[in-house]
Amino acid sequence: MRKTLLLVAAAVLVVLFAAACGSGPDPTPTVQQAPPGLPSFYLNPPQADDAIYGVGSAKMSTLDTSRRMAISRAREDIAFQMNASIQAAIVDYAQEAGVDGQSQVISFVETISRQVTETTLQGTRTDQVEQGPDGTVYALVSYPMNSFSEAAAQAFQRNEDAAFAEFKADQALQMLDQQLQSNPPRAGSQN
Repeated sequence: MRKTLLLVAAAVLVVLFAAACGSGPDPTPTVQQAPPGLPSFYLNPPQADDAIYGVGSAKMSTLDTSRRMAISRAREDIAFQMNASIQAAIVDYAQEAGVDGQSQVISFVETISRQVTETTLQGTRTDQVEQGPDGTVYALVSYPMNSFSEAAAQAFQRNEDAAFAEFKADQALQMLDQQLQSNPPRAGSQN
């Protein structure tokens, strides 16, 4: 009996091992294909070391408005990639009440997220605009990284100038405080 159990267990292990070995490698992940009529750049925007790409789409009452809105949304996409302030909250509430196996559970989950950005983009370029079969306009916009570097350098220079002015003002206030401590004003005296 014991020998039979060992033989059955060994046979099961051999079958499981063979099944695991015969399954082959996992399929490689594929890039998401765009549905018919949707430009390939929309779901898979280009990536480069020297530029940031943004995509946008719009379907408005006129072709011109759709184009403008799609380009605007593509620029907005770039702005969010560069600088986004994200505020998020998750509320998770659970309550259980009852006696003698007669309990009830109340569960509530709420997720709230808000993203805000404020960025000035100078030098964006509209690379592609296409219209889908349903009238939706799709836009691909790029922003050269050297424009981002120049804007950051200008902002840094302005911040350095402001910091220096603040430092000089602080020095002047300290000097005034020292003067007032060493020569306090006298009541009723005129200079």
